[in-house]
Amino acid sequence: MKFLRKWGLSILMLLVIIGTFSYGFYKRKKWSHEHALLELKAIPVKNGWGYDITMDGRPWCHQDYIPAVTGYRVFRSKEDALAAGKIVYDKAIAGQMPDITEAEMRNKGIFIPPYDSTAANDNTKK
Repeated sequence: MKFLRKWGLSILMLLVIIGTFSYGFYKRKKWSHEHALLELKAIPVKNGWGYDITMDGRPWCHQDYIPAVTGYRVFRSKEDALAAGKIVYDKAIAGQMPDITEAEMRNKGIFIPPYDSTAANDNTKK
């Protein structure tokens, strides 16, 4: 009984402080899990442009060629690459599947060069 009178309030205060910090760390982790920072930027690639989307500073989507079209074709301008990346970015923000179709790109006015079967992707050469 003497122990509780002497140390009881100190122990109670210590438990309240630990509980408060634990709850704060829990809420911060939960918030950061629900709120990811996505960033879109154009990247120069061989003969054109591509785009990167990063999540919290880490690579999330690296696109160095035009997606959803046959063959290895790159965006001819930085603006076209950013417009295509914006479609994917907007879908990711909305919680949808972040995919893109050729029709969506054409509707946004993105130029898609004709397919050249002689153009080879440097990644396929070994």
